[in-house]
Amino acid sequence: MTQFMSKIWSSPSARNVGKLLSANIVAQAIGILVYPVLTRIYSPDDFALLSLFTSIVGALTLLATAEYQYAIVLPKEENKARALVHLCLLITVVLVGVLCLSLPFSSMIANIFKAPELAHWWWAVPVSVASVSIWNILNYWYIRSGAFTRISGYQISQSLLSMGAKIGFGALKWMRGGLILATVLAPILSLAMSIGMAWKKYLRPLSLVRRKEVHEVAVEYANFPKFNLFRALVNSVGQSLPIWLLTPWFGLEDVGKLSLALMAAFVPLNIIARACYQVLFQRVSKLVQMRLPIMPSLMRFMGWIGACMVVVMPAVYIFVPQLVRVLFGAEWIDSATIIRLLFPYIMLTPICGSICFLSDIFAKQKIAMWMETGYVASVAVALFMGSQGGSFLTAITAYAWVGFGYLFIQLIWFISLVRQYQRTL
Repeated sequence: MTQFMSKIWSSPSARNVGKLLSANIVAQAIGILVYPVLTRIYSPDDFALLSLFTSIVGALTLLATAEYQYAIVLPKEENKARALVHLCLLITVVLVGVLCLSLPFSSMIANIFKAPELAHWWWAVPVSVASVSIWNILNYWYIRSGAFTRISGYQISQSLLSMGAKIGFGALKWMRGGLILATVLAPILSLAMSIGMAWKKYLRPLSLVRRKEVHEVAVEYANFPKFNLFRALVNSVGQSLPIWLLTPWFGLEDVGKLSLALMAAFVPLNIIARACYQVLFQRVSKLVQMRLPIMPSLMRFMGWIGACMVVVMPAVYIFVPQLVRVLFGAEWIDSATIIRLLFPYIMLTPICGSICFLSDIFAKQKIAMWMETGYVASVAVALFMGSQGGSFLTAITAYAWVGFGYLFIQLIWFISLVRQYQRTL
């Protein structure tokens, strides 16, 4: 066992995962330390408004790059990767310009969501979309370049700035606006620092690109906007459906507690999955380019993360009420019940989230798109039927089991894709 672990952690991939994971753990630890303060400053209504704002920004951010950023890691030729970066930036500029034209209609847009206060902060939507999109583009350029330290630096600085600003604005009694303003400002400042520190070594080559190459890569990697974009939008809608559909039925207070539960349950796991994804994507892409086996690397990873989940998650399930009460306050105890109901969904999230790039590597975006569409449709039906019964917890239970079923089917599909590739070697 000792030799097995030594082999794993002596590999470059494992060290890179460890580097990103360490940064993610630090960033998450900052959030855990600060959220007990935030939940005692802000109300569930405040968190619900923030969730609505971030869900809108999240969906628009997908449009801002048309999902071309995922292709940056794939080409062998450096000039194609640079052209993809410029293509993503061009699409971002166009979308942000369109969003700026929507500012005079902010009240009308807010009324669609039945959240009048959103109108006061609609100006922040194009700003947030711009900063988050630019970071997403640079993030994949950093992955291609192996600049994992730059990714780690952004993650830690963004978390520090965000949480510090949320506390500061709360102390100034800026309440709901404080949460949103901090969420907007922190990525901007972290992005500026990242660009300044990485310009000479990693970003200066991006100035070398030709317009013809931009058009060529737009056509060559057209499957990303054609299939990945729709799939990503569907996924974003699926993540936002609990907020969008349950608010009219049960109100902001219950949805605010659900928002905290989703944050506490999925953010730590998604951070782990993201770190593994970034390193595995680079590693597996290179192995496929060289026509080398990928099954051993993926099986080692899945065995490692699966063992960790089996050991840790039962203890979390048992003690989650005490953890919520201590960390967030007794008034948030209902969030512990929601987290327990989400456990079927939670268990498979780290593994599937870490290897979801396989559909991109093997050009199976169309199948992934239809799978995602079926999942979101199932979520909508489950939430609607649960809400019809008048039970908030029934709706959450249905949502959790639909998520588990989708991830289980997705995992089986990913394994089949790898096996098909192995047979071609």
